[in-house]
Amino acid sequence: MDRLDLELYAERLARLVTCAADDLADARLRLAWAELEDELAPGLAADDADRLRGIGALAHAEAGETARRAVAERAADLAALHRLQALVEGRRGRAQAGVTATRRPPSSS
Repeated sequence: MDRLDLELYAERLARLVTCAADDLADARLRLAWAELEDELAPGLAADDADRLRGIGALAHAEAGETARRAVAERAADLAALHRLQALVEGRRGRAQAGVTATRRPPSSS
C-alpha cells in the first residue's frame, strides 16, 4: 500500500472513530434518560404512565437495559476502532520514517 492510500485509510478511520464516539455519547444520554424515567415513573398514576408511554414521552421499562447494552456495545466498538487506529498510526510512522531514511542528505557543495 502506498503512502497516499494509507493516509486515505487513516482519514476514513478517523471519521469512523468520530461517528462511534458520537454514537457512544448518544447511548449514554439515552441511558441517563432511562434511569431518570425509572426514578420518576413510580410517582405517576398508571393511566398517566401508559399515556406518556403511548406518546413516546416516557420509555418502556426495558429501555434502561436496552440502553445499558447499547452503551457497552458502543464502548467496545470505539475501543476496537482505537486499537486499529493505533496500528495504522504505527504503520504511518514507519512509512514516514522510511521516506525520511531514503532521502539523501543535502550536499555540502
